[in-house]
Amino acid sequence: MPAHSPRGAHARPTPRRLLGLAVLVTSALLGACEGDEVIDPPFRDEIKPRVQMAKGNPTADSLLAVTINATDNIGLKRVRLILAGGVSAQYDTVMTSAVTSLTINVNVRVPVNAPLGATVTAQALAVDGAGNASDTARIALTVGNLEPPVAAITSPTAGSPVVSGKAAVLSLAGRARYKIRTIGYQIAGAYNFRDSLVFTSPLRDSVAVLDTLVIPDSVRGATIQVTPFVTDSLNQRVTGQVVSYAVQSPANANTVPVVRTGVTARIEVSDTIFVEATDPVGIATLGYEVRTLTGQLVTADSISSNGALTTLLRTFRTRVPVSAFPTQVTVAGFARNANGRRDVARFGGGGVRQDTVQVVAGSTRALPNGGLIADALYVPRTDRLYLSNIERNTLEVFNLADSTFLAPVIVGSRPWGLAAWPRNRDGVMGDTILVANSGGTNLSYVNLNAGVTGREVYRYPLPNLIAYSITTVRSATTDQLITQRTVYDFSDRPQFLAATCDGGTTPGSPCGDVVVAYSTTPTPGQSRPFPNQGTRRRGNLSKASPHFFFEPAMGHAEGRADTLEVERFAAGGVGSDSILVPYKQRVRRPDGSTFDYSIVVRIDQLAFRDTTFTRNSGNFRRAVFGEGGPVRGSRAMTYDVTMGFDSTPPLPVVDRGISRPLDVTDFIANTFARVQGVGVNFDGELNAVKGDSTYLFDRTLRLQGILQSRPSMGGLDFHPHNRGANSTPLRTRLAFVASSEAVIDVFDTYCYRQIAQIPVRDPIIGPIKSTIRPNGQLVLVGATQRGVTLVSLGDNFTTTCQ
Repeated sequence: MPAHSPRGAHARPTPRRLLGLAVLVTSALLGACEGDEVIDPPFRDEIKPRVQMAKGNPTADSLLAVTINATDNIGLKRVRLILAGGVSAQYDTVMTSAVTSLTINVNVRVPVNAPLGATVTAQALAVDGAGNASDTARIALTVGNLEPPVAAITSPTAGSPVVSGKAAVLSLAGRARYKIRTIGYQIAGAYNFRDSLVFTSPLRDSVAVLDTLVIPDSVRGATIQVTPFVTDSLNQRVTGQVVSYAVQSPANANTVPVVRTGVTARIEVSDTIFVEATDPVGIATLGYEVRTLTGQLVTADSISSNGALTTLLRTFRTRVPVSAFPTQVTVAGFARNANGRRDVARFGGGGVRQDTVQVVAGSTRALPNGGLIADALYVPRTDRLYLSNIERNTLEVFNLADSTFLAPVIVGSRPWGLAAWPRNRDGVMGDTILVANSGGTNLSYVNLNAGVTGREVYRYPLPNLIAYSITTVRSATTDQLITQRTVYDFSDRPQFLAATCDGGTTPGSPCGDVVVAYSTTPTPGQSRPFPNQGTRRRGNLSKASPHFFFEPAMGHAEGRADTLEVERFAAGGVGSDSILVPYKQRVRRPDGSTFDYSIVVRIDQLAFRDTTFTRNSGNFRRAVFGEGGPVRGSRAMTYDVTMGFDSTPPLPVVDRGISRPLDVTDFIANTFARVQGVGVNFDGELNAVKGDSTYLFDRTLRLQGILQSRPSMGGLDFHPHNRGANSTPLRTRLAFVASSEAVIDVFDTYCYRQIAQIPVRDPIIGPIKSTIRPNGQLVLVGATQRGVTLVSLGDNFTTTCQ
């Protein structure tokens, strides 16, 4: 390497390129000044250069970009970049003058045959004039500049001491676009070792694992380098950042345990407390204590170890003996090392850490395979709760007897609403659960007597219902009256579901035909002006007879009159194609004269906004609809299956059980609410819609009162035995309403006052169901972001007025 550079000259790197690849380079050089001294042995340069590498900013997805920065105390000779994996390339920069600092931006053009998402490992190495080589810098790139696989050691942190003859717990994390097949680590330095974990199908895109890092007795006073790695499903291997640990002798370690505690601000009686402790000489005891605010011990637990592990962690399952909610307590973790030295969890400044938490009601269980719960149904005969998991196409089965999840029931696509097959007016359910598959156009029949937890035995195909408006207009050219027929094609996918049955109305009366009322899942592809708007429908499952609820839209719009026609197209061989609502029918009067009978509607009122909630009464006689959506002025309707059809025309088309148009508009005027959930009591005499507050109304939509609840995405439910407008006994005159906070509000449904609050761990974000178990216990079940929360209550609430 030349000892001097001419004054004012610039160093020019000489790159070597791999054939077929275009490499674009820019560099910034700091050269030695004229007159630099040449140092010869015995003062040989033994300081190795340093090299760093980072991802660049490519201007196109067809380029891979890196930035290399190399430095040396005297002078660099060469900087080399090697790409391997999805793209192979090499770039060499040789210095022709003394350069102590070099920054290179390299852009490599990707071959057209390189697979998108393939991993490319980039390695950079610098060599100085004395032949000293730097450590190799590595980063992972991907073709198309997608996120590359990632491997990392999350614990212990770099620089943490480890002790010979002990075993440290190594925490590894990995992430890969094409799923992770293998995750592991390799050790270099004082000794060499390699370990890995291989996953089988179904592979996951992110994993976190624990492994044991055993330090041999023979390794003392040295440093080890641990490198994590992952291999994806394409067999692409990527290494992560190297982490170094200093190995100490047990005799030289005079340490105390470092303790970390993890606990939520609100815990349940049966909950988890996480404790982790690290000490180079090994952890012998690990535990926690729960105390009152005055310091009295409430409960404690611990585990013992032989002291071979330098890091010990445990998620304790605790049971706090508290019956009044909420109750404040403190939680503190502790540990004792193999030398008998004890310490507790501390803050960064050294102060003792005691977490003050609230013990709240309920028991939360996570969904076994994750997902999202849309609806829930309790089956008293089996003491089980069935929950529709939209994202897993299953019904999750929660056994209340032991608070565990049982085998799920596989149903149709994106199951949403649930309803029980009606048996009689006492609310007795049959052995079948009906499931609205919102990802299809069918209802699943689940036989509870089949299999361990039930089995889908049939999918009832819902028909395609098409609405038309027929309008008479005057031609602009001929001035003649012409008839226009406009089609409105709505989605037929079911959403929320309510089950009713015709027959007698007195208690104990057996059910006749089973009739389901349901809302539909809208799509953007529906006919204008109805994109993303749903409809309300009814289907007689016993007779395969459908109905489109148009009745609340009946009437003339300003300046126009639209006559309705509804046509049915049968599906799956169930029923037949037919006209459900004819455009015109000829009706004979008693005196023998006739007149034309047609249904005139306000077209814009035919559809409801997205997420129209639906619930049936406990006696299977009535149902309630509540229009969802993000705006105020939502509509509500009630339905009574026993009212039947208006028999005026030859083909009855008007269902007298659905709310009248005038009642619907009157409800809007009285509430002007945004609906976030609906409820109905046992006999359907009292209904509720939840919005900014909760509005109670009777079966004719007349507003009865307002509960001062708080808006949230959670639902509401009445006490299972709430009947009539003024339920008796008084302890049944209740409604349970989810809140935006982690509480369930309890209201008197006749005096409209809040009488209690039930604190829970997490806010309810899904449906709430109240039920009486076979042992007489009142139970609330709600869906939260962490799973399902079960709250057992004493059926002894007292109301605030008579």
